[in-house]
Amino acid sequence: MTSAPPQRGRVTALDGIRGGFMLLFMLYHLGVPGLDGAWTGLSLFFVLSAYLITRLLLRERRRFGGVDVPGFYRRRARRLMPALILLLLALGVCGLLVADEFARRQLRGDMLASLGFVMNWRLVLDADQYFSTFGSPSLLRHAWTLSVEEQFYLCVPLLLAILALMRRRVAMVVLALAAVGSAWWTAQVGLGDASAIAHAYYGTDTRAQSLLIGMLVAFIDDGWRDRTPAVLRRCGPVLAWTMLATALALLVVVEPMEPFMFLSGGLLLQAIVVGLLILPLAHGVGGSAGRVLSWAPLAYLGVRSYGLYLFHWPLTVWFGQAFPTAPVWVAAPVVLAISIAAAAASYRWIEEPVMRRGVRGLLPRLRRPGRVAVAAPLGVVLVALAVGQVGATASQVGGRSVDVPPLVAGSAAYDPREKPTRIAFYGDSVADNLVTYFPSADYPDLLVSGLAVPGCDVVDLKPAWNEELGGAPDAECRRSWTNLGERLRDLDADTVVMVLGTLISIPHYSPEGEVWWLQDRPYRRAVEEALDGLVAQAESAGVTPQIATVPCRIDGRQGQAPALRTYFEAHPDVAEATSDPKVVNSWIRAWARDRDVAVLDLYEVLECSEGFRPEVNGVNLYGDQLHFSDEGAAMVWTWLAPRVRDHASRAGTR
Repeated sequence: MTSAPPQRGRVTALDGIRGGFMLLFMLYHLGVPGLDGAWTGLSLFFVLSAYLITRLLLRERRRFGGVDVPGFYRRRARRLMPALILLLLALGVCGLLVADEFARRQLRGDMLASLGFVMNWRLVLDADQYFSTFGSPSLLRHAWTLSVEEQFYLCVPLLLAILALMRRRVAMVVLALAAVGSAWWTAQVGLGDASAIAHAYYGTDTRAQSLLIGMLVAFIDDGWRDRTPAVLRRCGPVLAWTMLATALALLVVVEPMEPFMFLSGGLLLQAIVVGLLILPLAHGVGGSAGRVLSWAPLAYLGVRSYGLYLFHWPLTVWFGQAFPTAPVWVAAPVVLAISIAAAAASYRWIEEPVMRRGVRGLLPRLRRPGRVAVAAPLGVVLVALAVGQVGATASQVGGRSVDVPPLVAGSAAYDPREKPTRIAFYGDSVADNLVTYFPSADYPDLLVSGLAVPGCDVVDLKPAWNEELGGAPDAECRRSWTNLGERLRDLDADTVVMVLGTLISIPHYSPEGEVWWLQDRPYRRAVEEALDGLVAQAESAGVTPQIATVPCRIDGRQGQAPALRTYFEAHPDVAEATSDPKVVNSWIRAWARDRDVAVLDLYEVLECSEGFRPEVNGVNLYGDQLHFSDEGAAMVWTWLAPRVRDHASRAGTR
């Protein structure tokens, strides 16, 4: 038996569930505790988006006998492009005017990848995990979900055309099997290393299971047409509350990059939960759950969830960089208020007018709106190229002359020599950062080259922390351990400065699976043996090795990445060890003394024993949680440059 539900247009409860989960997702990014699994909420958006789009196309095909594919793509472009172009242009202008060179180098590629809706695969190819933890997070990292959805939109008309050749039940079985196949493939990708983790998390193929479940729910719904089965009408309230409670529970109980979600079908099960929640809500039989989710403020946020998603992440990053010590109870309401205001303005004056009338909705007197539709993306490309050119110029030149006070008051002015000194920096992104910001105009006798691999550990061990924060060293990192001597010969370097990263202060798994840390002699021995190998390669190439101590930094519990905050909050002893790395620096000094290797004691000169100082001599020392700012690096070079050169010179006269 069936009953006729009210005529369904826009379902307020579906807007409400989107708005509610969007709010929780923003709070997660802002560091509100208790939402470790909020990242799983992304699957809800994938399922819901695929359901709504497929339902619309199925209705169009049933009513008109086919799908207007160009019209579908035009509607999708009208919905997605205006706000995205606004965001990209704003970030590009900020990149040109206020961003440092280190950020500009990343921003160009991120802008182009976001505009082309391939940001997720850019992150996969970059094995994105390191900059999301310690470094400066990309302002467009969140655009990966838009890329997945747009790739789905590109394919869905073809998928529906193929499924139209089958009976409805056969098509539904095909969709179900394809979803299971995506879940199986995700398990094959695995979480074995940083590359696999990035693929499992960002890949279109691994996220397809959620999209396919959304399509399957749309087929089920379309089969009922405008009739609600009696069983759904009878069980709808209980089903809606059960599935809503399950979806909310996942936001709390699931750990970051929980293996079950990727290796054992967890993402597929979650997608099914969301699908079973959608059906009673879409048919208006969700009972009190539907009424709660139809609450006007939640529905309001849901209608504007696209803008909220676009704008909240850059605002979160900017606020964290500007006020790194602000408590979450201050950051959350401020960033939420600005994000909601920005999303509301974007929807009112940009998104809605374009959805209704295209470009003429913004510029009603325009004679040829098609030109604007072409010029706007082209403008983003030109701004992105300009941002990249500024960063590339600074990188190639080594940085402009920067007028900063010396790191140590009373230091003598740098006196260049006639003979150049060729210096190579080896390490992770901190070493790369120092090379990027090297003010070559101030040190004309120093030729500085970078041999750093961002995210590269010094030991061949896996960090013992959250899976989302990265696995064992990747192939490029491993090659850097073995080809250092060859690369130094190619550079004809005089000296190599080894800059160890904060990863050395993180617990690691031993080859047998035990956890090693600072108190464990085998771990210290592994670090020393790794350094011995690097020094042996340098000396075989006739290059003088030097080593820098690890400077102190802001407490990791105040960082920007939720997964990192979660880890450090659960391990305060590790947070303190990374913020004040006095133990690993004692290792470095003792090891260097025994091997007669010169030490560049950044920890000592920055007076870290007195506590972390974000500002020195009126200069903001750090650009993010880990790296020096451009002015901060220039200040460090006032102390570093003469010492690196003098150590190299003394070694050369022995």
